[in-house]
Amino acid sequence: MTIALFHKTKQTEEHITIFLMNVIQAGYLFLRALESYMEKGVNKNFTALKNQISTLESENDSLRRQTELNLYHHMLLPGMRSDIIDLLEGCDKIINKYESDIILWAAERPDLPKNLHPLLREIVHTDLSCAGSLIGAVKAFFSGFNVDSEIQNVYELEHQVDLMAIHLKEAVFQSKKLSLARQLQLKSFIYSLEKISDMAEDVADKLKVMAAKYSL
Repeated sequence: MTIALFHKTKQTEEHITIFLMNVIQAGYLFLRALESYMEKGVNKNFTALKNQISTLESENDSLRRQTELNLYHHMLLPGMRSDIIDLLEGCDKIINKYESDIILWAAERPDLPKNLHPLLREIVHTDLSCAGSLIGAVKAFFSGFNVDSEIQNVYELEHQVDLMAIHLKEAVFQSKKLSLARQLQLKSFIYSLEKISDMAEDVADKLKVMAAKYSL
C-alpha cells in the first residue's frame, strides 16, 4: 500500500520527519537526564539536558501546528487528515511527558535509593525502546509499509515495563529503611515512568486502526 499523503508539498513530509526524530532525540536526552540526576541530583548537566528537551518540545509544537495547517490546505482526503492530526498529537504527548517529568524532578528532587538505580535505568531503556518502536511504526505507515511488527513490539515492550514497575514498587514497599512518605513519592516517580510506555501503547492502538482503515 502506498499512501499519497503529501502530493502537493514536500514541506509537510519534511516537517513530520523532523517531528518524529525529535521525539526519539528527546527520549535519549531523558535517559541521560535520569543518569545525571541519579549521579549528582539537579546539577548543571541535568539542567542543560532539561533545557534541550524543552527546546525540542517547543520545536515540535511549532512543527505540529504548521503540519496541521498544511494538511488542511493540501491533503486530498479530509478523513485521513483528521486521523493523522490525532496521531501526531498522540506522539506529541510523549515528548511533553519527558519534559513535564524532568521539570517535576527538578522541583520535587526525589531521593532515589542507589539499589533502585539499575531497575530505574532498565525501565527507562525499555520505555525508550517502546517509544522507538512506535515512531518506527508511524514512519512505516507514512511510507506505505506494514506496521504490524512494530506495533506488536510496542505492545510487548509496554508489558515488560508493567512487570518492571511492579518489581520496582515491591522493592520500594518491602524496604524497611524508607519512610511511608518517601515510599509514596517513589511510587509516584515509578508510575510516571511507567506512563510513558502506556502513552506509546495508546498511540499504537490508534495507528493499528488507521492502518486497517486505509489498507487496500
